[in-house]
Amino acid sequence: MRVRAVDEAWGLEEGFWSAGTSGGVQDFYAKVLAADAFVVVPGRVLLRDDLLRQWDDRAPWTDYALTERRTVLVNGETVLLSYCVRARDAEGNEYRARVSSVYTWVARWVLAFRQHTPDPDVVGMKLR
Repeated sequence: MRVRAVDEAWGLEEGFWSAGTSGGVQDFYAKVLAADAFVVVPGRVLLRDDLLRQWDDRAPWTDYALTERRTVLVNGETVLLSYCVRARDAEGNEYRARVSSVYTWVARWVLAFRQHTPDPDVVGMKLR
């Protein structure tokens, strides 16, 4: 279960960023977010409904890369992921951040929490 849990959590995390290249983040989030999930971004806490709405009119990014991956299997039902992301949109704006996500097992893997800490040296895309 341990290796499979970690692999499945990373698969979901990659799925989120991949969905961002096709404009499918809203649909992805609707399937993966826990009912009481939230995301912390600078100056805001976004609840599930806020997260779904924020992707209504957002243009997809053209590419992304996840680096410096770290994983903690808290127990058989909770996985903590941390990594650096770099994403770019069609206008060349870049977003770089340290991201931490917590997935938990509730009959399936769901995203319970995510936090973005943007790289202060990059001016570009911002999370709303």
